[in-house]
Amino acid sequence: MEETLLAFRRKTEAYRTMNAELEILGVKLKHYRVDAAMEIVEEYLSNDKLNTIGIVTMQMLMQASKETTWKQYIEDLDLTVIGETEVLEAAGIEPETPSYEEVETNEFIARFFWGMIQKKSRIFVLGDTEEELQTLQKYLTETYPGIEIGGGAVVETLEESAFDSLVNEINSQTTDVIVSGLAGTRQDRFVLENSSKISAKIWLSLGEHATLQNEAGIKTSWWGTLLKKNTFKWMVTKYNSEKDG
Repeated sequence: MEETLLAFRRKTEAYRTMNAELEILGVKLKHYRVDAAMEIVEEYLSNDKLNTIGIVTMQMLMQASKETTWKQYIEDLDLTVIGETEVLEAAGIEPETPSYEEVETNEFIARFFWGMIQKKSRIFVLGDTEEELQTLQKYLTETYPGIEIGGGAVVETLEESAFDSLVNEINSQTTDVIVSGLAGTRQDRFVLENSSKISAKIWLSLGEHATLQNEAGIKTSWWGTLLKKNTFKWMVTKYNSEKDG
């Protein structure tokens, strides 16, 4: 019993002070505690390139396990932030660890946006649809009073020929941070394909995050959420079994 308790304390302390290399459904991730992640954000705000941050969700990992393009997309992100506790569980991280609580309370997202307010950073919002764009803008302004949103755009119906115009609009707003919407992937493709032309410092992809969607007013059925969780758990179990076998 004492040995088990000692092992648990050592494991907890490791997660308190260190970052971790994770692999879930064949996707390799670097998991950072929030303090470390925010230090990296500070570096991004002071350099001369567009840095990519992605909130990693179950949906993203399930998609990546089927499409090599999205697997590479996740692994190529400059910073990955675990967005759901189910992802931590799939990596074998115990609920008692500090990392689990940080993810459960969406601490990184809150600290990120409050930090942008303090630095008076200008934000440009991208959404796949007009409804999604307006919903996300409303969520940000109501949840984080004082946030400075310089503009926004819908990319679902955007023709490739109009990409340069959107890049020019983002740059003309002296944008510091691009925030891409709560569902869909077209806005992510747009930023990745045009990253060399964009003068912003950070691109933050919120991904399809059930808690954020609910907070923002995008209805997600409890049945759909349960089905996604069960499917993700089944896929992880199957993948690990085949890998070990």
